[in-house]
Amino acid sequence: MTRTEKLFRILMLLIVAFISYVIYIKWDKVSAFFDSFISNFTENKVIVPYDKTVYHLDYDFKTVKETDNFRPNSIEDIKDIYYTVLNNGWIDFTFYCPKSYTNCVEDVRKIANNNEYITKLNGYVSPFNSYKKYNTYITNNTEIYLKIDKLYTEEEIMQINIEIDRIFNQLGIKNNTNIKDNIKKIHDYLIQNINYDEEYDDSKKNDTISNKANGALFYKKALCSGYTDTFALMLDRLNVPNIKISNDEHVWNAVYVDGKWSHIDVTWDDDEVNKNNYYNFYMINTKELKEKDLEKHTFNEDFYLELK
Repeated sequence: MTRTEKLFRILMLLIVAFISYVIYIKWDKVSAFFDSFISNFTENKVIVPYDKTVYHLDYDFKTVKETDNFRPNSIEDIKDIYYTVLNNGWIDFTFYCPKSYTNCVEDVRKIANNNEYITKLNGYVSPFNSYKKYNTYITNNTEIYLKIDKLYTEEEIMQINIEIDRIFNQLGIKNNTNIKDNIKKIHDYLIQNINYDEEYDDSKKNDTISNKANGALFYKKALCSGYTDTFALMLDRLNVPNIKISNDEHVWNAVYVDGKWSHIDVTWDDDEVNKNNYYNFYMINTKELKEKDLEKHTFNEDFYLELK
């Protein structure tokens, strides 16, 4: 081995020893540097559960929209993810906050803690995809896990669908017949066959099904939410775009027919609630709704853009 080769080897050993020493005494900083460096070239993979589910709605709404971008860059992107997960009927979903979106976790918390916003999302999806509880879990300030507790069980969905089939056959309702006539038939059937649940006890709300289509269809008793869920499910069968409008005290339906949105409140048209006037809240616009009632039918027009 030549003298030059020996000197080169000694130099390399000294360099390795120096680097090892630096790494040893500065391990935390070196480790953080490499973690940051690697993370810039690797991304957590978002796994989309599956394709659109049976009760996915394809309606073209103004207020909410679906997305296939699950790496958000704004609070609007996060809202789109929350709606997409619910509308598709997914029971859970995980997405990740990009490092470049520094306020991502903060914005996720804003959405998750906004009960009014989360509640109103239920009005833009099929009742069968709606939630009893919409859970958000945040891990390591980057991983966002969404878990949906469904309002309706699979058994309830099956029973309700069978009953809707029976009612549609009884009323002679088919998709290829006049839409307005079909909507009126459904409206009339519901107010003639459902009674408002005057015995409802709010303290026992978890023990009642009056707030769901089950109560309306099988026990002939319902609260406003039971009326509206039943009406929405039947409208979806006819592919009629519809939403459920809600405030702290009441909920009713709106439908899109002949190029415009109209309010229909089956609960208030029911003779048990609104004596002897079956069409007082049937196919009316927002101006007419306000003229008829400003107490129970107030709603946030900045949220329900379809009804402004």
